[in-house]
Amino acid sequence: MDFGDCRRTETSEGIRTARFRTKAPVTIRLAGGRVLAVNIRGIEGTVTLGGADTTEEICGGVRNSKIADCAQTKRSFRGANARAVSPRPGVLTLNRIANVRLATADCPHEPPDVKRQPLGPSLDLVRLPKAVLRERRVARISLRASRHQHKVYGSPEEGRLDASAEWTLTFVRVEG
Repeated sequence: MDFGDCRRTETSEGIRTARFRTKAPVTIRLAGGRVLAVNIRGIEGTVTLGGADTTEEICGGVRNSKIADCAQTKRSFRGANARAVSPRPGVLTLNRIANVRLATADCPHEPPDVKRQPLGPSLDLVRLPKAVLRERRVARISLRASRHQHKVYGSPEEGRLDASAEWTLTFVRVEG
């Protein structure tokens, strides 16, 4: 930002970690190599955030810089939900987790894209084990998946957002 003969630049940098799980087991049905659509409710967890905000001002050739280290915060949520479905045999899609309500953090400043995806980027397609396609009785499935996003902001923000999510999904057969 320019103010007369002064130029001011504000920079935020932070690391956000989210850990969450369902409060109780969720029944998911498999048929024809697919996960039948299911609403997953009762997701709860915590989001930890730490970082720094930097303000730099240049006035008349004199540079003044101030770094504000942010105290690490830990915010909890509960009552979130998501939808899991297989758009075709052998894969699973877990839609964005919705209804995550977090208190607003003042330091570091969180851009709107982070506020819209408080738990990081959603999973795209995750491959299911071949046993699901063969419709054998599966006792347990553990899946690991990750997703990375990189966004470059143009003027006036001029910055970047690097987001990644690592997921572990565990399915255990329930006799019934």
